[in-house]
Amino acid sequence: MTAPDYGVIPLGEDALRRPSASRIAHLLIGGHRDAYEADTALTDQLRAIFSHLDSAARIGRAYRTLTAQHLAHLGFRQYLDLGCGYPAPDTGHPDIHHLIHPHHPAATVVYIDGDRIALAHAQAAACGAAGVHHLLADLRHLPDVLHDLTVSGILDRDVPTAVLAHDVLPYLPDHTAGEVLAALRGWLAPGSVLSISHATTDYGLAEVMSKLTSAYEVAGITYQPRPHAVVSAMFGGWGQLGSGLVPVAGWHANHPDRAAPEQVSAAYAGIAIKPARRLP
Repeated sequence: MTAPDYGVIPLGEDALRRPSASRIAHLLIGGHRDAYEADTALTDQLRAIFSHLDSAARIGRAYRTLTAQHLAHLGFRQYLDLGCGYPAPDTGHPDIHHLIHPHHPAATVVYIDGDRIALAHAQAAACGAAGVHHLLADLRHLPDVLHDLTVSGILDRDVPTAVLAHDVLPYLPDHTAGEVLAALRGWLAPGSVLSISHATTDYGLAEVMSKLTSAYEVAGITYQPRPHAVVSAMFGGWGQLGSGLVPVAGWHANHPDRAAPEQVSAAYAGIAIKPARRLP
């Protein structure tokens, strides 16, 4: 699909001298693609503030893998991955189309990210796999993206879609996150599911998260962990599956870090389903 850049500004001359949230996230799960000095310096600073940062990232990545597998087993054939980031390093948690296609070879997987370099790497790693699409977009432009995906026939609005919003919403301010999610929930067909993982200020982590937020802010990156009630409201009242919104390691019974303390994952995860339309 040939598409506009949906609000993503061109790379400036200093792009590689400024830290990138995508590159930092990639570093934390064991990746080393395009890790520049600014990225490693900020990552080290963040680790000094929160000693469990790498563990939290690992726990989140395992949740992503298990969720994709779970949704494939439920039969979903359309997937939208918001903030996909860099392709997976060789850590046993492959990109989601590798998890979906063994079950549903004709499934459609759409990856969206606002980082030009990360998305280029993700697209190259996919090697033109059938049914896999990559779109460069600022999530503020998600309504336009959804419209174009529908018009182009890449996604069928009448078919339930599985949406993964994993560790992406903390990088949006409140009003933007609210607008993006409202547009998304309105577009999705009944029976669609929304999976969210989101850093939190709960578990006695308010001070630590405040310091992380400040460190990101100095680097020009928005980072906003949120409490349980705020994250729960992001589902718009949809019925939550499983145990509801819980610590990330606790949603899947087979999560390898299920016994990890809440303070280590430092985030919530949940999956909710859009109800059927009400009859008039």
